[in-house]
Amino acid sequence: MDVQQRGRSSRSLKTLRAPIAAGVVVALVAITFVTVRAMAGGDGSCSRGVKLLVAAAPEIEPAVREVAGRFAATKPKVHGDCIQVRVKSVEPADVADLLAARVGGTITGGGSAASPAGTEVPAVWIPDSTAWLTRVQGADRQAFEAQVSPVATSPVVVAAAEPVAAALGSRTVGAAQVDTLLAKVAGKELQVGSLDPRRSTAGLAGAGLLYDSIATDPKRLVDLVRAYRSIAIAPDRPTLLKNAAGGGQAVLTSEQQVLASAAGLTALPLDPPVTLDYPFAVVGGRPAADLGAAELLRAALRDVANREAFTRLGFRGPDGSTGAAFPTPQGVSLATALVKPLSDEEKVAGVLGYWNATTAPSRVLTLIDITSSMNRPIAKGGPSRLEVLRRAATDGLSLFTDDSELGLWAYASGLPGGKDYQQVVPVSQLNEGQRARLTSAVSAARAVPTDVCGLYETVLAAYQSLKEGYKDGRSNTVVVFTDGANSKPGMSLETLKLELERATDPTRPVRVVLLGIGPDVNKPELDAIAAATGGRAFVVQDPDQIGNIFLQALIRSS
Repeated sequence: MDVQQRGRSSRSLKTLRAPIAAGVVVALVAITFVTVRAMAGGDGSCSRGVKLLVAAAPEIEPAVREVAGRFAATKPKVHGDCIQVRVKSVEPADVADLLAARVGGTITGGGSAASPAGTEVPAVWIPDSTAWLTRVQGADRQAFEAQVSPVATSPVVVAAAEPVAAALGSRTVGAAQVDTLLAKVAGKELQVGSLDPRRSTAGLAGAGLLYDSIATDPKRLVDLVRAYRSIAIAPDRPTLLKNAAGGGQAVLTSEQQVLASAAGLTALPLDPPVTLDYPFAVVGGRPAADLGAAELLRAALRDVANREAFTRLGFRGPDGSTGAAFPTPQGVSLATALVKPLSDEEKVAGVLGYWNATTAPSRVLTLIDITSSMNRPIAKGGPSRLEVLRRAATDGLSLFTDDSELGLWAYASGLPGGKDYQQVVPVSQLNEGQRARLTSAVSAARAVPTDVCGLYETVLAAYQSLKEGYKDGRSNTVVVFTDGANSKPGMSLETLKLELERATDPTRPVRVVLLGIGPDVNKPELDAIAAATGGRAFVVQDPDQIGNIFLQALIRSS
């Protein structure tokens, strides 16, 4: 077979210089050494032909390799040149980080990296889900060619031993079953297990189901934090499925993995459904010959004649149907499944943002306003602004993981040493002792007899302090509680914004989140400060709102 070369518009890819992070090194090692080959002209006759590198998710790689072998046997050609296909088994997370590294980005949080050599980047990528494509496109809009098509599908399911599945009272898992699961988790009857949602689409889908079931009511955001933190994260798929087979966990995985495990688990699809759709995506920036070869391989992988290579392993067709070679199901429905890929970029980003904010360690420096106006009530007949602040800061400690780092400053003009701020508790790991120190300091906070507030100088100093001690893999955030505005002559708002912009380092982001308490807050001023760092500003008028607003502030700054 032969296909004419097709031109494509040139693309300029943005590259940034940055150290190669550990996460990207893992990706490079995985892509370099986990190799299975299927070659056209395996006798060496195609040594100078078009070389097509395909990175496939590990569970589908055997089927892709088999079909690639059949494809090779037809001695395919593109514009007269033979085609050599190499198929590699690579975790989607590692390929995603590798592709994002071409523009100095990262997907799973491993840090940014220098652009790798072109030979290390696959021409074709078959991850388990379109979700990976949308995540990579968040870093590089031109990462892939326009045409993307699935080669197989598998529904995301909750897998459990039959007694556990039966106790949920439904053959699907939706909002009602989430409540049942969480009740069993709270009663220590059961655990929900998953792979890390940042690296697993099934885990991400499960986190999305929890989000949709709980976070529709802002007052239940704390419940979402508890739910996310209750999930038992397994190190790998075999361990995850073993935990489910033991009867102590209901785990998030795919139907195909349940069938492949032969563990006798029952598979309960999510409601609404989420599908792993194994998209065939051609990586951007490839020569025209690669594009032609990729299209021929795409056609072979989607050819009905080759479908049994996938169904034999427990995969459904792109339309969600099973086939004659589909394994005899145990707790799996043979009915055609509705195909619903996880492809909403905003939804994916939102769920990952909540997950990171509630489960990943943070590094936070909190600034509390102790000017005399903090003694005024937040509203007529209500508690003082300082009392509201104390409640928010004390309750907020429960939102942080034990490996987070927190510190506390107080600010008002004329403090000891002539400064506008003072360190009350240094930033340190949030162990039992640090929690006690912070709780004691907040409880003991008292307003001083001045209403002059050097907000600008304090924010700048805190930003610089947190940046100096910046730590990768954490949300580095300055949280500011205030009941008014800057009232000290000297630094202007424009000067503060300019200084913050000068101090900004995209590879070491520090965000400023401001919570204004009461009716005297200058919201436009707070918005301007927050915007200069990519943070957010909130205003609290109702003391009962402070807890959830504080949580939203932390989540949306992650």
